Amino acid sequence: MSRIIFVPQYPTPNRYQEWWFSKLPYEFEKAGFEVLTLGMEYAEMMSCRRGDIAHFAPVRMAIEFETEQVREYSALKMNENDILFLADISFPGIFCSALYHYQPPRMFAFCHATSINILDYFEGLSWSKFPVERANSLLFEKVFVGSQYHKDKLQWSNTEVTYLPFPPFKTFKNETKIYDIVSASRPTKQKVDSELENLVEGKFGKIVRKDTYSWEEYYQFLGQSKVLLISAHEDTFGYQIVDAILNGCIPIARNSLAYPELLAREYLYNDKNELFGLLDRALWGLLPLPKLKCEKEMKNFYKNIIKTMKGN
Repeated sequence: MSRIIFVPQYPTPNRYQEWWFSKLPYEFEKAGFEVLTLGMEYAEMMSCRRGDIAHFAPVRMAIEFETEQVREYSALKMNENDILFLADISFPGIFCSALYHYQPPRMFAFCHATSINILDYFEGLSWSKFPVERANSLLFEKVFVGSQYHKDKLQWSNTEVTYLPFPPFKTFKNETKIYDIVSASRPTKQKVDSELENLVEGKFGKIVRKDTYSWEEYYQFLGQSKVLLISAHEDTFGYQIVDAILNGCIPIARNSLAYPELLAREYLYNDKNELFGLLDRALWGLLPLPKLKCEKEMKNFYKNIIKTMKGN
């Protein structure tokens, strides 16, 4: 039996790092692998919390967590059939340095984002950080990414588009809607176009934003809402679109980034006039709840990754 050495991200509450921590090992075990998760005991000891930017790992604690994973990895006795799976190649990025010195025969990784994302936390360091990320990517047999948009932007030779899996949570499709237009994006320049959203508020009224501290709260908020407005300048996948549709809320997003891979053209806007027209239609009930264009790929996420790892 092959063993997967699973290297998860710091399990930040209310982000996918939290549920990938247990979901990916579970799917690997179902497929017949033995799984060793690095950092498991350390994570249980830590008080996992959000960072200064809502929903992100505190930088110091994420570094401590990944450093502990390096320590555990260095103490391993490697088997000839071992496979390593790194849940995020980019942040903090310490673990990859250990792989230059000690590595199993086969290695795979997922890349959620990199320092070349515009307006990202690390964008200012991209001149030095991205060449390191690109060099680290060459260590792996495959680097899985969440969209063709991300693959095209990275220009790495070994990427494979798998999209992302459906979140494993209870959903809330409420017939009674409390809110008209909502935003679930973190309030940064990367995720919110303030100028555009101010224009929307001038025409349609307040865009409702609500701090939520659990997946259930977040999903209930979407279930109570008619329209989710997405005005981000960067997004390598678009989980908000998935979350909105699962909870009966109509997502409207830019006609760019990875969004055209998830939504039909009638839910995408190129400018404010097109956006205003879409919002009018949605609020009057003339725009039905969309279907995800990548639904099949999301349902097959684990199967496709495992197939690649098994060499089929």
